[in-house]
Amino acid sequence: MPNLKASLLLLLIAIISVACAVSTTRMTTLPTEGTQPNGEVRGTVVLFRVAGGDADSMRATLSTLPRWKWHYLVNVGSAREPLNSGRAFGAGQLDSVPKDDGWGFLTLPPGTYQLAFAAYRTRFAMPGAQRAALGFGQSGSAQLEVPVDATIVYVGTFDFTCHRADRWWGYVERECTKLEIRDERDLAFEVASGSLRRFGPMQTALASAAVEPSR
Repeated sequence: MPNLKASLLLLLIAIISVACAVSTTRMTTLPTEGTQPNGEVRGTVVLFRVAGGDADSMRATLSTLPRWKWHYLVNVGSAREPLNSGRAFGAGQLDSVPKDDGWGFLTLPPGTYQLAFAAYRTRFAMPGAQRAALGFGQSGSAQLEVPVDATIVYVGTFDFTCHRADRWWGYVERECTKLEIRDERDLAFEVASGSLRRFGPMQTALASAAVEPSR
């Protein structure tokens, strides 16, 4: 019986892991078509950018390659539940856009979400931030709305103010103390027109400032 319970537990863990992987893949892949055969939207392309860096002009990036380079992961979920930093992942990338420009996307159904950013060797000193082992940190979350009638929506440029951290923090090399959400819709329109034009006209629905998730 103990062996059976252990086997069932391992099977459940495997199923959950596969489900999470499939969900992440969907969120980081552009929809193959704008709509499903019944006319419902398959998924909305949520376009955003990260900007800023530290005093040494280290630029922020959403690209996870090369792995040794300082980059941000994203975490997205329901506005009603806390975001577990252990579920952060690399944002979708646009091949036609330079990786260092900070542009990324998520494919999400319409609804209300919270979005946070995470990074290794980084401490986020802001409300709602989280810290994990080996210097892994996650920012406070911002709230965004994906409109029902949008096939592509720009939600803002997330501009972090960071600096080199004191060595006292061990694995932490940088500390980010402020997040400003800026409106760069003109730049976003250029990106959307070049890489995402098949999804139709871009809408803008800027995310709101950091919020504390419900518990």
